[in-house]
Amino acid sequence: MIHLTDIKKTYQTGDAVFTALDVPSFHCQQGELLAIIGESGSGKTTLLRILGLLDHCDSGSYRIKDQAAEMLTHKQQAQLRNQMIGFVLQHFGQLDTLCAAMEIDDQLKKYPNRLSRGQQQRVAIARALINDPAILLADEPTGNLDSRNSQLVLDILRREHQKGKTVIIVTHEQAIADACDRQIVMKDGKLEERSVCVDPV
Repeated sequence: MIHLTDIKKTYQTGDAVFTALDVPSFHCQQGELLAIIGESGSGKTTLLRILGLLDHCDSGSYRIKDQAAEMLTHKQQAQLRNQMIGFVLQHFGQLDTLCAAMEIDDQLKKYPNRLSRGQQQRVAIARALINDPAILLADEPTGNLDSRNSQLVLDILRREHQKGKTVIIVTHEQAIADACDRQIVMKDGKLEERSVCVDPV
């Protein structure tokens, strides 16, 4: 489903060049539940943005469902992103003028500023699923939630995975990573495979 080869991403500030990503190889199979774990600044979000076709790498190859992403035009990338990828963001990314709901039908007509953080994140997941994407990318989806709502959000993501979706969760929480099929640790823009989990919580 997803293959990265020799991916590099750098940023320049003045005369200094900062390497955000240096990834010789990365893959994620169709239907996999994968956690990318690491401290803040390790490159997790940068990697997720490249996977989601929201950003580009300086060099390397990104193949998504047998298409070379770097060979597509911006319009073609946008079309592919719209058709195949759903995003769940840490800060919900909701418009204050619109109302929506997922498993909170009693709150259906309320606006985001009248919903709890857990309710807002469930609405964000509903938005990510609206086009029934094959790939779901979640960037710290439980980072702003208490333990109860974190579990509710994780349960929703795992349920979508069980339906056959490829789910990639960026997190700094080990308990969330332990609920996934596979973990990759990021440090200083590099990846390190971690052993497969046997008994997800």
